[in-house]
Amino acid sequence: MPFGLATLGDLSPLQRHDMVTLGVPVLNAKGFMDSFTEVTHDLVLKAVGISERTLQRGKTPDKRLDVNASDRTLRLATVLEQAVDVLGSRAEAEHWLVTPASGLDLRRPIELLQTSEGTELVKTLLVRMDYGVYA
Repeated sequence: MPFGLATLGDLSPLQRHDMVTLGVPVLNAKGFMDSFTEVTHDLVLKAVGISERTLQRGKTPDKRLDVNASDRTLRLATVLEQAVDVLGSRAEAEHWLVTPASGLDLRRPIELLQTSEGTELVKTLLVRMDYGVYA
């Protein structure tokens, strides 16, 4: 999965915090972003809040995303993992991320991941879906 780790679920909240504050290596973030097949590269960049140029400049191993981009990248990875758990496959999870959801006022989940409030809405919807509660 992303960032050279088995899953983000293996990390404690403190380890996740440290990953964000240190900055996710740009090379790892690029690999994660390039792994999407159902979500366009532009949508992933928008969700993370960085430009293609930022990725291009980060070709050295020591280059890291800033705290905000690292946080949004981790949010996307966390929501993707949760969606895979709920929906059963990476392809289904990615498809769900780009499909308008009635539980989100017909907004696409990936569009809400730019803020912590939007991310909580998406995660709450996934929990409700997991328990079969859509209303």
